[in-house]
Amino acid sequence: MKAWLDRPESRGDFVARLCALFGMLALVAFVLMTMIDVLMRWLFNSPINGVADAAPLIVAIVAAAFFPLSLAGRHHVSIGFLGGLLGPRAKVWLEAFASLVTWVFFILLAWQIVRYTIELRQLGQTTWVVQMPIAPWWVVVSFFMVVCVAVQVSVVIAAFSRAKNWRAGGEDRLAR
Repeated sequence: MKAWLDRPESRGDFVARLCALFGMLALVAFVLMTMIDVLMRWLFNSPINGVADAAPLIVAIVAAAFFPLSLAGRHHVSIGFLGGLLGPRAKVWLEAFASLVTWVFFILLAWQIVRYTIELRQLGQTTWVVQMPIAPWWVVVSFFMVVCVAVQVSVVIAAFSRAKNWRAGGEDRLAR
């Protein structure tokens, strides 16, 4: 177990799985909340106040919670035809460069979401119906975006390590 956690990519994967677990629990809570609200409307004509306010905030958290797992597993769109044309060595270096570009993108994304969260807090934004503060929800989204940056660092390190250690005929060894 310790050797597994010593590898940066494994640590990133572990953190990403914890975030996804949180996201899954939030998704289950969202589904249960929605089901109870629908049943209350149907059976008693009495919806639960605030469900419509909380729903988009919970969805934002759920979506953000799964980003780290997507990054750790490299489950993003990639275009491999250029690497195929240039050969296996170029492909490994292009993948490393793409992971670096993804990291920069998530740095910028996290920065903008953190700025937005600060703005929400300063303005005291609340939801329409129950006047629930919005900023605390976006603090959680911001946290997951910062985690994305950290997880992607482990992906970048692993990608450049694979590229640096690439050997002809060793493509299978490099596969994840």
